[in-house]
Amino acid sequence: MGTVSRLTDRATTSRAFSISAVSFEPSTREWTVPVSAAEGQGVVKNFIATINESTGLACLRLPPGAGCVVTIDIHQQVIDAKARTEAELMAQTHPAPDLQQMAEVLIRYQLDPKRSGASASGAQALYYVTLQSPDNAKGVDLSPEVVTRLRRDGIETHPGSEWVPPGRAATSSLAMHYSIGLPVRRPDGRYDVSFGYYCGTLCAGWFTAVMTYDAAGWHVVSTVMNAIS
Repeated sequence: MGTVSRLTDRATTSRAFSISAVSFEPSTREWTVPVSAAEGQGVVKNFIATINESTGLACLRLPPGAGCVVTIDIHQQVIDAKARTEAELMAQTHPAPDLQQMAEVLIRYQLDPKRSGASASGAQALYYVTLQSPDNAKGVDLSPEVVTRLRRDGIETHPGSEWVPPGRAATSSLAMHYSIGLPVRRPDGRYDVSFGYYCGTLCAGWFTAVMTYDAAGWHVVSTVMNAIS
């Protein structure tokens, strides 16, 4: 979708466009994406974007013309995407060590009351945590030992399997469902860990942490917010 956005930005002044009916042809490794761009005063341009993984080229056409209005070289993006896919597969088949400790370190970093200000709000947030597992498609809970240690330090965690959707839980506290993904090894030896929370309509966030692992265990290098609602 980022490539489609780049193509459209180069062909129109519109900042409002929509896509529909994305299709993929395995024999040619080409994606086809219809794009409608609103340019104001009722003017809409209907483009066709094609993204070819084999040729490494992205093209935007304005029918009925057959030629490309805009082209983008995506060879490096294809290489990066393939490397990312392989790394994600490795994360499943050869998972990083001590995932429970990884989750504990990340939670302590991200949810420490001294960093988050949770303790100053007057209400104790409840964190229901699910950790992605290579052996269980639904994910697993934090171990009781990890939960005990986190609660002792003021981070009120609970098993993700006990999560109750908003509106159905009989609690006056803010309840969040936290999901933590598998560590995906980067070319530099560090790991990307996707995580996020959900606490209701317009109450969600998606993040990525960069983490390292050594003889002392897991460490958080940095976190970045990808999106929030």
